[in-house]
Amino acid sequence: MKSLIGSLSVLFCIAFLGACSHLSDSSKERDRAKLYLQLSSDMFAQRNYPKALEYCLEGIQIDPDFAPSLNHLGIIYMETKRFNKAEEAFNQALKKQPQYPEVFNNLGVLMNRQDRFSEAVSFFDRALKSDNYVTPENALTNMGYSYFRLGNLTKAKVYHQRALDILPDFCLANKNLGDVYAKDKKFPKSVEYYNKALSTCPLYEESHYKLGLALMKMGQRNMAKNELEKLVQRHKAGPYVDRSQEVLKFLN
Repeated sequence: MKSLIGSLSVLFCIAFLGACSHLSDSSKERDRAKLYLQLSSDMFAQRNYPKALEYCLEGIQIDPDFAPSLNHLGIIYMETKRFNKAEEAFNQALKKQPQYPEVFNNLGVLMNRQDRFSEAVSFFDRALKSDNYVTPENALTNMGYSYFRLGNLTKAKVYHQRALDILPDFCLANKNLGDVYAKDKKFPKSVEYYNKALSTCPLYEESHYKLGLALMKMGQRNMAKNELEKLVQRHKAGPYVDRSQEVLKFLN
């Protein structure tokens, strides 16, 4: 009997140690996956998308259950306009972590980029209903943009303002709200918000360009010309430089 008990004890210890070893291996895999995610994020920030994709896929191979890596994979695919692959990656992330507000927001952004604005609203709404969403200003701004594109300027104003109530210096929300007021032909308000965007993000080309247009609409041609000339001189090349040069031909 003692021999049997001793044997069982040994088997129990081996099983227990095996479980501990498994947990340790899992922890190491997760740490390695996090490292590859960081490497991928660094490459993404440098717009080195091939390398970002390579590191991200390596991390997923190490730990296929790590939802943040799958979310980041979706972001890479979205940024490189592989929208079907992006949607697939985001949905895989949700399978691993069903309540993941950042993924809901990213799916909404993906829908916006495909002009699927009504679908986008539903994803932003799901993100905002998540108790653990730490950056609701993102989903609020993106939802405001969806409503802007759907032609509902009232809701567009409401959601952008809610984002600014949380983060008053949010450049994108201020620029977008300037767009909403410009669309509503309330150009003094649009100028106000474009200037707010530029006070925090002075190199924001789109805000400079649209501020110039709004000033022109208000009849302030010299101020508009000055704004657009500054953009051209500072940035030298780019889509908003080209557009500014076209408007300057008219103003001159």
